[in-house]
Amino acid sequence: MARSSWLPLAAVAVVFLAAFAWLRQRSSFLAIERDRAAAAAIATRHAVAVADVMALRELVGLAAGDDAWQTAVACYAADRQRLGDELAVVAAVGDRAAAEAARAAAAAPDAAWRQFRTRPAAAPGLQFVLVRDRFAARGRD
Repeated sequence: MARSSWLPLAAVAVVFLAAFAWLRQRSSFLAIERDRAAAAAIATRHAVAVADVMALRELVGLAAGDDAWQTAVACYAADRQRLGDELAVVAAVGDRAAAEAARAAAAAPDAAWRQFRTRPAAAPGLQFVLVRDRFAARGRD
């Protein structure tokens, strides 16, 4: 009697699709994207791009709550002109003293970031740029 291989393949496909759906449901990126309206309201309040606000939400973490998110956005918005976007993120969610020292050591924010970005303390700024660009590419900003 010949056995067909379609049944095991179908079972594997069902397991794969179920695992994929479960992972998508747990994705912080997609959860932040679903809450775009709240990000847009915060972005308007602080005069920053929606993608910036969403990227800060990813850095702060969903478990941290809305107050921590809004505090990070307010800090970022207040510092970005003086420090530049990346160093403002480091100051908001990472090592403020390191960001301030980097900015003080350079003539302009861009120069400060170029000197600072290879240090471990720069990780929030680097991650911010990547996540912000990803949200911006998928968004309607």
